[in-house]
Amino acid sequence: MAAILGMAAIGAWAVTTERISYVTTHGVSMNPVYYQGDLVFVVKANSYHVGQIVAYHGDVPGQRVLHRIIGGSGSAGFAMKGDNNESVDPLTPTTEEMIGRAVLHVPHGGIWLKPLLSPTGLGMFSFLIFTGGATAARTRREIPRGRRKKKVKAMSSGQSGSWATATAVLKAVERLSPPLRAAAAVAAVLTVLALASGVLGWMKPVVEQQAAASTPSQSITYSYSAKVPKSAAYDGTTVGPPDPIFRKLAERATLNARYEGPAGAFALTATLTNGTGWHTTQTLVSKTFFSGTRFDATVPLDFPALVARADDASRAIGAAPSGAVMVVLNARVESVGLGSLTAPLQLAVSPLQANITSGSNLTTKAGATAAAEVTVARKIKIFGLSLMTASKARSNAILLLIGAIVIAAVVLFAALRRMPVRTRAEIERRYPQLLVHVEPMASPPGKPVVSVDNFPALVKLAERYGQMILTWRRPDADDFVVRDEGITYRYRVPLDEPTLHNVEMINRPSSGAHREPADSPVF
Repeated sequence: MAAILGMAAIGAWAVTTERISYVTTHGVSMNPVYYQGDLVFVVKANSYHVGQIVAYHGDVPGQRVLHRIIGGSGSAGFAMKGDNNESVDPLTPTTEEMIGRAVLHVPHGGIWLKPLLSPTGLGMFSFLIFTGGATAARTRREIPRGRRKKKVKAMSSGQSGSWATATAVLKAVERLSPPLRAAAAVAAVLTVLALASGVLGWMKPVVEQQAAASTPSQSITYSYSAKVPKSAAYDGTTVGPPDPIFRKLAERATLNARYEGPAGAFALTATLTNGTGWHTTQTLVSKTFFSGTRFDATVPLDFPALVARADDASRAIGAAPSGAVMVVLNARVESVGLGSLTAPLQLAVSPLQANITSGSNLTTKAGATAAAEVTVARKIKIFGLSLMTASKARSNAILLLIGAIVIAAVVLFAALRRMPVRTRAEIERRYPQLLVHVEPMASPPGKPVVSVDNFPALVKLAERYGQMILTWRRPDADDFVVRDEGITYRYRVPLDEPTLHNVEMINRPSSGAHREPADSPVF
């Protein structure tokens, strides 16, 4: 009993921790090792090696791939391939991403398992478990062929048939030891959980279509301004985009980069080049974290200083200074869950002017995509709480059902051994070594006759006194007798009323028997 309960505890632990799972094969990728419809149980391991057949999650939600490891490592990812495939799998799962390695193969097991674990199959199994109808055929009363009329009469009784059997099974379970009753309760609970998991897992497909959340909009917009004296070159005293800045009128400008969107971190750099292959990058705004939906960065642009830096580099490499420089501005924003948004802007600075190059955009936008449907693994929710995926519910239904069947079979076997015997055939099948068939005989004169309420009590008496059980047939009953020290102990099975007898064991005659008059004959 301890082993059974231990197995149940181990099974519950394996299910909840996902240490044991299963795969139903489809296709021909693993021929000739596995074929279509096979059932393969897998166990999660701490490490895997080349040559093992393992299961891992595919790129489709709920999909499980069962292929062989042909290379790679657990940290970098294994190379996988079906034995009957020519190409290697595109996915390279790591040790943490593995479902488990194959340990048990049931040919065509997935074919019969699918209808068994459908909501209808699980419902039928639960009905049989709780009503005891599955044992009706085994425990029905056997009546001789010559007594068909009495058989019809017996079957019309309210205590006959499957209901009587169910009642007998339940009573037998009640008389089991506390550990066996606990095991029966565990089997019932596992069956209910398997039924619930099976219904929730199979009532809909393992995947479903959901509307993908729209990506929040993001934008980075550049602007610049420079103060210039009043002249014929400009209409005013301030220059802004897209007008060029003539250096004779303004050698400095103010650059502004404005970000709008979710909070994150902002950085701004400038890369200088002079056409000789030389380049350098300067940090204008170091990485700055911000909250809110807007961030502004303002930096000064000193054109003579930028040109001087490029000319110094030209002289250092032996090239003639050009007095010009190309400035590539690059603003970068990193937001949680959205990745990075970069916005480049090219600014050409020549001895005459500083202006934005052709093709450069002052505004860079991202996000604001329309909501679309995506395929995701269907999750089972109760009162808004997400419990597990439908694929996991199906796995749990199978494992819980297997555990319930194993425990229920053990408990049912123990209960059947303690069920009352109701016919001669049952008694002869269960206690053939104690029976001696004799001709009908009368009880000794002047000796008492004790009627025993149940046959197991008569067996206890026979074993106590070291006697065999004498038996013979009467027109209306079957008699079973034990004689010792002048007392006759009798158990009688009527042929016309197949009633159930109490199965309580007795340790002394007074607890399970009653005396009859001494002159009562036994035939």
